[in-house]
Amino acid sequence: MSSLREWLKRMQSSGEITVRRPAAFHRLEPAAAFLFPGEEKTAQTVYGSCYYREIAFPLDYRHGSGQLAELLSCCGADLVLPAKDPALAEFVPAEALFLDIETTGLAGGTGTLAFLVGLGWYRNGRFVIRQYFLPDPSREAAMLHHITETMSRFPGIVTFNGKTFDLPLVRTRQVLHGMEEAAKGCFHLDLLPCARRLWKERLASCSLKSLETALLGLERVGDIPGAEIPAVYFHYLRTGDTDRLRTVFEHNVWDILSMVRLLAFAALAAAGKAVTHPADYLAVGKLYEEQGCREAAAEFYRKAASCRNRQLQYKAKLHLSLLYKRQGKWQEAKAIWKELLRNRCENPVPYLELAKYYEHRAKNFSLALAMTECLLAQGRHLAPSGGQLSREALLYRRERLLRKIKGPKERIEAESGLNGGRMRPLFNCKSPAFVVKFTLADK
Repeated sequence: MSSLREWLKRMQSSGEITVRRPAAFHRLEPAAAFLFPGEEKTAQTVYGSCYYREIAFPLDYRHGSGQLAELLSCCGADLVLPAKDPALAEFVPAEALFLDIETTGLAGGTGTLAFLVGLGWYRNGRFVIRQYFLPDPSREAAMLHHITETMSRFPGIVTFNGKTFDLPLVRTRQVLHGMEEAAKGCFHLDLLPCARRLWKERLASCSLKSLETALLGLERVGDIPGAEIPAVYFHYLRTGDTDRLRTVFEHNVWDILSMVRLLAFAALAAAGKAVTHPADYLAVGKLYEEQGCREAAAEFYRKAASCRNRQLQYKAKLHLSLLYKRQGKWQEAKAIWKELLRNRCENPVPYLELAKYYEHRAKNFSLALAMTECLLAQGRHLAPSGGQLSREALLYRRERLLRKIKGPKERIEAESGLNGGRMRPLFNCKSPAFVVKFTLADK
């Protein structure tokens, strides 16, 4: 941000960017209500007056399938895993400020204005939403100043894609006006990366709308698409027409309420208490493994592996086998790899892992060579270049094994309990040099 500040100062000094100078303090009469009578206020700042709307919801208010009160029982420690931020262990979600903005452009940049800034927080047994609106771009400094004062009262901020878009845009506008940047040094929880880590295994999209439908039991009716919002504001500036502007305010309210429920849902899911799909067990298991909690990870992998979805089952078993490998539990890992081959899992990794196990652990070079030959027979499953599954790496492995065997034309035979005494290779491949037999009792 310091480099951005220096760049903006250079642009201002060259005349390429100009900003409105702060006005001297003077009291203005509140503007007449024009959108939401009874909910609107006008506040005075050193930069002039700013407009905002404030509404409140009871904690038993249902947004989708749940209530706003769900968040009150959540703790920051449950969010450390999906957010990958140990500092959140001290975070209290019920004390956080929720932020969502509507802008004049979706790409960001110094020319983009945040014309509607929604803030939400718990206060006196209710959830309050305050929406700052920019009726005239000349009042931006006043709005930003009041927003900064409000945000400074909270120890943490919650956004959805806010680390990439919302907060940087607000801070850029503040820097342009020579102000302090908002929310410096406080917790910032961005729900978008949390959602991707928790639910990307089963959801094609982790947009807020997709998450509402899949997780929160919410279907928006009469909502305005986000791509149309900038045009609505520009139309208002040109004509003063507020007909569609109300839908933009409602869109912003829905976004904030959905973030409240999504945060509670994420905390419960990460703790294994709100898992509604086997793929969620797999995602949570991966998060626990990344943090070094191997026993917890193995438990979640086993739960995912017990589902009926064959593809998900294979994926969970593979993750579990690799976890066993890292723990040195070779017999458990080997048993899973063999099971995956028996069940014709269309994944080359079990063959590769068995090839490495037989060569380096069991010293059974013949079986290691058999696994390598099966991989080479189906080139379409190999990595195009680089890595242990590339053709070059496998050819090198085969030559090394042939040297260890000291008999390149040796016929590999082993007593087998698979498929009536013979194991059909994973890809129905038949090596010209070998007839592969497999044993369950290899040492």
